[in-house]
Amino acid sequence: MKTKEDFLLDVRSAIKRNQVVVMMLHNTETGEFCELSNGYGIDFDEMLSKFLEMPFIGHIPVSQAFEEWQDYFENPDEAEIYGFELDDGVMQMAILEYYIKEPEKQP
Repeated sequence: MKTKEDFLLDVRSAIKRNQVVVMMLHNTETGEFCELSNGYGIDFDEMLSKFLEMPFIGHIPVSQAFEEWQDYFENPDEAEIYGFELDDGVMQMAILEYYIKEPEKQP
């Protein structure tokens, strides 16, 4: 099981490789749901520093993962989804297996 710091370092590395990272936020008070990705111009570096202050839930078992993850993973049982507690809900995040643009091959 990864620590919060290890997971956030993995996220930062994935972003630098142009790998897709998705965050899903659920507001339990209002029932609102939001999906964000680094593919849409979100400044994840700024957001990641804020995650260091948030309570870390850790690895999310598939039984507690949002249904929407099925849109991103062929087999959600194999997905590495991690969660954070928000003041008004829960945020789940995962590094996907595809890229915003393919990484350049090194000569």
